[in-house]
Amino acid sequence: MLNNKVSLNVIIIFSLLLLIGCKQQVKELTLEEKIALAVESRKIPTSKDHKVNFTVPESIIGRGPQITEVLSHMENYIPTVLIEKGNTKTTKLPENISHTLGQEILTSAFFEKETSLDQICDEKQINGVIVLHKGQVIYERYPEMEPSDKHFLGSVSKTFLATVIAHLADEGKLNEQDSIGQYLTEFNDKPLANVTIENLLRMTSGINCREMDKGSFTDPNHCFYKLLQHSAVYTEPNPGSKESLMELLANSGQIEPAGQTFDYTSANSVILTTIAERVSSKPFHELVKEYIWTKIGAEDDARVTLSSTGVAGSYGLMLMRLRDLARYGLAFTDDATTKIASARYLNQIHTGDRTLFRSEVYEGQGADFQSYHWDVIFDDGDFYKGGFGGQGLYISPSKRLIIGFFSAGKDETNNNNNMKSLVRSLALLEQFKE
Repeated sequence: MLNNKVSLNVIIIFSLLLLIGCKQQVKELTLEEKIALAVESRKIPTSKDHKVNFTVPESIIGRGPQITEVLSHMENYIPTVLIEKGNTKTTKLPENISHTLGQEILTSAFFEKETSLDQICDEKQINGVIVLHKGQVIYERYPEMEPSDKHFLGSVSKTFLATVIAHLADEGKLNEQDSIGQYLTEFNDKPLANVTIENLLRMTSGINCREMDKGSFTDPNHCFYKLLQHSAVYTEPNPGSKESLMELLANSGQIEPAGQTFDYTSANSVILTTIAERVSSKPFHELVKEYIWTKIGAEDDARVTLSSTGVAGSYGLMLMRLRDLARYGLAFTDDATTKIASARYLNQIHTGDRTLFRSEVYEGQGADFQSYHWDVIFDDGDFYKGGFGGQGLYISPSKRLIIGFFSAGKDETNNNNNMKSLVRSLALLEQFKE
């Protein structure tokens, strides 16, 4: 009997040692391997997926009725990878629909005329809009899209990147005062090596890859045009291209010293994304999943574009449902079950340099400065981010107010940007001053 017990104990110990040994042999995938797997998992659209003729750059930066289709279903036109919600429970958004909000007069010094939410929707100036107050949906309409569509976010995507950066800083994996050169060897001995993460977040790096240059979207020789190629928005460079995207940006040079001028360009965001990926050893879509998407109670997966070389469209090419964008905004407020912004991050958002700020749109409405990849921080603590084509997210922690909207430049009127011009007017209505 004793020998049997000894034998059994030996078998158990041997099994445990074998199990431990097997676990130790399981090698953690490298960042490069994770990116390669993501590239393999992409949804790669074909012409059969296209409902409209798709050409670049016209189908991205042009105007016309086809633009609404492209921005509402971009996964059918550009390769994307999933940002999965996994088995997380969907956070319900209670409805308390206002029967008067849509009729309230909206105007501003910049807009110079009067309109209303109902008029904006009735005239199909936007694709969709949602307003949350105190955690409840009080206004929601979809004039030019289905509620289930994963719509293009434009540069509102940059706030997801900023939130990822903030989480990594909270965890001590990076610091906003660290330089690019500390993380990216491609920038060693280059003019941008000493530019800080904070400079990138505040769009004051001085990088010579300007998004607002004439020809930045149309000149194949322009640095920004090449950035769009590397990220698969435009036709990608030949597979044998010797210069990677980071090498392109490192070699682009610097127009002026960092910290002197606000100069908006997604090149800053691309560099930030690479830093985030390398310090965490995780691709961008996994970082968004970990820090945001599995925390907000999303009702569906999101998507982000991904090139064949693993460059994510973190700077402007995320796709999601409008209600999930609202849930993301809600997670910055006390109405959320789980908040995704630490006190430190919120303090960073509310810290900026007024001398660098430029905004005519919100003149006389308390616009203070831009900060941490958010376009406007207002004097009452509200903050806002807009995106190409007429996308927007407005967050007011104090008013417990979230405004999200999608649009597309379907004609030459520029009406698709009206909501961006009037979102602050909407937030300043008396009913939200309780």
